[in-house]
Amino acid sequence: MVEWHEAASSTGTRVVFQDHAVKPADLKREADSMLVFWIENQHGYYWAVDPESTDRQVLDRTNTSDTWRPTGENLERFLLHRTVHEALTGTEVKFSAVVPTEVLESGALDGFSALPFAPAVNESSSTRWLCSGDALARVAPPPAGYAPPGQESWMLTIAAAPGADLRKYRAGLEPHVLERPRREERPDKVIPAPPF
Repeated sequence: MVEWHEAASSTGTRVVFQDHAVKPADLKREADSMLVFWIENQHGYYWAVDPESTDRQVLDRTNTSDTWRPTGENLERFLLHRTVHEALTGTEVKFSAVVPTEVLESGALDGFSALPFAPAVNESSSTRWLCSGDALARVAPPPAGYAPPGQESWMLTIAAAPGADLRKYRAGLEPHVLERPRREERPDKVIPAPPF
């Protein structure tokens, strides 16, 4: 965990945009001996490890439960998973599309490989993460009201580092791409970007 914080701070840029990693100086055991190290942005979900465990399996719980459940990821994999999640969340270079299953299966993800992440407690069990040589992708069920009635669809988000060109990934998906509202820049008020 300390190594992750050191690596994150050495990037010279923000690494966490939505949820947050507990700073090493603030890590402390809970009453149940668990060490909470990652917290969802609305404090609805917590992730922890048992410091006495040698396998460093990550467990999660909600803010309404005292029961810790295994995530299926060890600490290293979990930190990589959350870093990828935060990278996709934080970049401005991305697009989302509500894509019918047949479009998704007809080559929309050619060039992408699956990442070995178990869905997190705050993700749908059918969420899948992928990467190509220059982009990340998340495939998940669309939010309520986004899918066309009677059509099985997926929310596909593709993101890349600043300066990257996503046109090759948008090709063939244009009819399904969601338009992102432009941020209104006002000096007296910061308006956050939408979550897609």
